[in-house]
Amino acid sequence: MKFNMESPVFRFLETMTDFIVLNVIFLCTCIPVITIGPAVCALFSVTLQEAREEHGYMVRPYLQALKANFKSAFQLSLIYAAAGAVLLFNLVFWIQYDTLAGKLVFLILVFCSFIYLFSLCYGMALNARFENTVRRTLKNSILIALSNMKYSVILLLLLALSVTLYCMSGACRIFFIIFGFAFISYCQAYILVKVFEKYEPERPVKAIRG
Repeated sequence: MKFNMESPVFRFLETMTDFIVLNVIFLCTCIPVITIGPAVCALFSVTLQEAREEHGYMVRPYLQALKANFKSAFQLSLIYAAAGAVLLFNLVFWIQYDTLAGKLVFLILVFCSFIYLFSLCYGMALNARFENTVRRTLKNSILIALSNMKYSVILLLLLALSVTLYCMSGACRIFFIIFGFAFISYCQAYILVKVFEKYEPERPVKAIRG
């Protein structure tokens, strides 16, 4: 019996295997903790290519992107971690004050938190896709998020759903360990490609899967 290696079934199994391997490599590169930001950026670099149908190898481009974008992605992760910690501390602090001033400050902080989360949805992907300074990437992440609110809300809901499922279900945690992080990144990348198309006048030539 001959098997058609170009059949949809084999292509699906090949892609599934690639994503599982990519997910494992991603988790391994997250073990030092301080490398989580660069690892997320590298993951976006690969999944954005897949979402644009630029199919090819995943592991080697991932490792190349991890090395190439390490410095900028690490700086971004430090900024996001620090900003998130400051926002969380202030939210917890000001929610305890049942005064007009306290409520006003809390509402401002909630607004800032949404801006922060929207920026977080785009920051690493922008760093993976475009060459820019960290400052420019942060600025663009906010501007692009606010200019594409429909997609920004979808990205934020997808992120919130992923975190919720991971925290609430043991089965979902197993899914994430095997396949999930790469899959969620691909889902986000599929949306991000639609947003980034506005800022990419020329579509890159498709690569061929080896």
